[in-house]
Amino acid sequence: MRHIKFAQTGLLAVALGLTMAAPAAASPAAGSDAGSGSAFGLAGAGPVPVAPLPAVSSAGDVVSRTLLRENRTQYVNAGALDVKAAREQAHSHVADLTVPLAGLQAESVSATCRQGQGAAHLTQAVVAGKRLDSSPPPNTTIPVKVDGVGNADLVLNKQERMRDGRLNVTAVALDLPVNGKTESLRVASATCGKRRPAHHAKPPAHHAKPPVRPAGEAPKPTPVKGDLPVTG
Repeated sequence: MRHIKFAQTGLLAVALGLTMAAPAAASPAAGSDAGSGSAFGLAGAGPVPVAPLPAVSSAGDVVSRTLLRENRTQYVNAGALDVKAAREQAHSHVADLTVPLAGLQAESVSATCRQGQGAAHLTQAVVAGKRLDSSPPPNTTIPVKVDGVGNADLVLNKQERMRDGRLNVTAVALDLPVNGKTESLRVASATCGKRRPAHHAKPPAHHAKPPVRPAGEAPKPTPVKGDLPVTG
């Protein structure tokens, strides 16, 4: 694991002073249909909560949403956020991502999930001036030390199996220490599953029953071929 150290950017006080009416980000919804898909572009939980936005889910045809820009706070900025979901698939793409407090920047990040398999892709992504892998393996962890604040955890291509069997893929998962608490930021998340095959009950096997002999009727004799000895 790589340890990346950088100076505090001075935006910590700004981040701490921000409040939003949105509730803390929830985990991806566990739909009753294991083949359904869902996605969101950005979410945060902690001292500065950000509700998942934009967010979509579908167990059938493709449903998509786009948010042109998310810059309501100085804690995190993002350009266009595009998400779409359908049965057995989901995709999330976020452009122009910046998290000043963590020194994190990316031209784009995306997460893709199809039939229970997922991947993440990052374009021109850096943290504290260090280039990040464009196609990181699942659950690539990069500890980051923030001077005067503490340790931050950065996970790329975070993959988690949900209780209903679906897979959740998050391109960027960042946990930041903020005033003794943890601010959890999730960028580009896609969740999908694979539809379970229908199980059809087999009809019971039919066994031929022997014919029923009426009561008192003797069985037919079986002829025996051969010569019988004659005595006299």
